[in-house]
Amino acid sequence: MSSNIIVKRICDYCKNAFDAKTTKTKYCSHICNSRGYKLNQKLKKIETSDTETKAKISNYAVDVNSKDFLTVKEASTLLNMSSKTIYRLIEQKDLNGYNFSVRKTLIRRKDIEDYFDSNLISTDYVNPERKSEINLKNSYTINEAIEKFNISNGALYNIIKRHNIPKEKNGKYTLVKKEDLNRIFNNQI
Repeated sequence: MSSNIIVKRICDYCKNAFDAKTTKTKYCSHICNSRGYKLNQKLKKIETSDTETKAKISNYAVDVNSKDFLTVKEASTLLNMSSKTIYRLIEQKDLNGYNFSVRKTLIRRKDIEDYFDSNLISTDYVNPERKSEINLKNSYTINEAIEKFNISNGALYNIIKRHNIPKEKNGKYTLVKKEDLNRIFNNQI
């Protein structure tokens, strides 16, 4: 079907302006038409593959959530950490796992929950209002704590952050209550 009209259009593939003879023309040439068609087919295949992958992942997640015994790979997926970390926790006896064979180690879901329960500090231990109680008499400076507990500066700050211990800046010193640090280091010994 030919017409006598000329319409300014922009090619869907190369984005160049061209003169079209119909209002439905999308491409400036046969080459752009072929390339556009191939690109659309490729995008459809990718979308189909992505949809299938998402369905498999959601089925896998549901499957992992319903199991009482997990493999190391499933536990690492559930906890969003590497499988080497899971093996390290098992080796250090922080996490219970049973090795059936060279390639089969199972972990009970209950053991994972118990691991977190035993390593979390109770919420009544952390009291942000206690910052006002910190003074030079009842607190260690960071340097005093490093010397007393024979620990590095970074390790001390990690412990303070992990246990959410309140600290206060007093001039050039950072103060932490003696009672808080003594409680943590006495529990670890």
